[in-house]
Amino acid sequence: MNLLFDLLATQPFGTVKRHGGGKYAEVIFRRMVERNIAFSCVYNSDLWILPEIISICKNNNIPLLDLKFESLTNIIKNNKIDVIYSALPGSLGKVDDCRIIGTIHGLRDFETPFDTIFYSYHSSLEESLKFSLKRIFAKAYHARMVRRYHKYYFDNPRFNLVTVSEHSYFAFLTYFPELKDKNIKVFYSPNTSNQNKLIRKPDLHSQKYFLLVSGKIWRKNNLRAIMAFDRLVSSGLISGFRMKVTGATQHDFNYKIKNPEAFDFLGYVDDPDLEELYANAHVFVYPSLNEGFGYPPIEAMRYGVPIIASPFTSIVEICGSGALYFNPYSVEEIMNRMLMILNSDTYERFSYQGLSQYQSIKKRQDADLDALINYIIQN
Repeated sequence: MNLLFDLLATQPFGTVKRHGGGKYAEVIFRRMVERNIAFSCVYNSDLWILPEIISICKNNNIPLLDLKFESLTNIIKNNKIDVIYSALPGSLGKVDDCRIIGTIHGLRDFETPFDTIFYSYHSSLEESLKFSLKRIFAKAYHARMVRRYHKYYFDNPRFNLVTVSEHSYFAFLTYFPELKDKNIKVFYSPNTSNQNKLIRKPDLHSQKYFLLVSGKIWRKNNLRAIMAFDRLVSSGLISGFRMKVTGATQHDFNYKIKNPEAFDFLGYVDDPDLEELYANAHVFVYPSLNEGFGYPPIEAMRYGVPIIASPFTSIVEICGSGALYFNPYSVEEIMNRMLMILNSDTYERFSYQGLSQYQSIKKRQDADLDALINYIIQN
């Protein structure tokens, strides 16, 4: 069998340089190399790629096939590819030339409501127009997406569907009941935690902080958490704490923060710096409106950082009893949970429960990683 691994899935997606789907693909890639599985890789040299990935390919004589110079169809034909694995099959477009195993992480296009909070985030005129048209013509948009999923995936007899959580599996059946007889495989997203766990050392000379990640992605709903924290600072109910926000600047929001001195907007953060932020956060806040799996709370739980979170989509499945939940549409309820988690007994309880949940999820992640790879190489 000639296997082609899609490294395009690890490269920037839209304006996002690093994303969950890319990290997912990188873990699978590394584990396949560790297991000495023979495969080639496809990528685009015009796009950023983690330098370590290129080094691993060169050091292990893994062929790198470049879409800059050759179409995917020609790559498949010229290298006699039998199977492609893609962690983000949408990055490859429609594949008819060989069998494809693709991970679809969730059904965000169907599950995420057209929340008007979108307009409180700075967006281009084109993005705003697209969102408005989708919102106005929601039924037509969803019908179009149904056709698209059928065209690219479900009507292709050579496409094998993999997903990453029980929630996502049942979402497929909910929105596409015609898939009930399809052999949809569920493998939990692999653990992406840094192998070298940091020692948790909050700086005693600086303020403790609440942490938010992927700040400017409206579906992550971080603005409501920012508003909640801002109000608590204004009221005097929270003092001596900061809020750190990755993936955003203060200018990414159409909201005037009343207490800017209490916030740190960090923009894009490299993996080692992000790991340090997780390790030393006092509280991790996860108000997301949609997740197929949800890596960030797992990364924080690993360090015993208490989590307050939205209960939507897969989040409860992954966080279990390790998180204190809130209504993500209610700024007041987010405020409530921010105060509640600071109670010393509650804080210690969710720190302990989060660590326990991390170990439970990691056990399944580790087993499912090898199970997924076995599925790829045996089918």
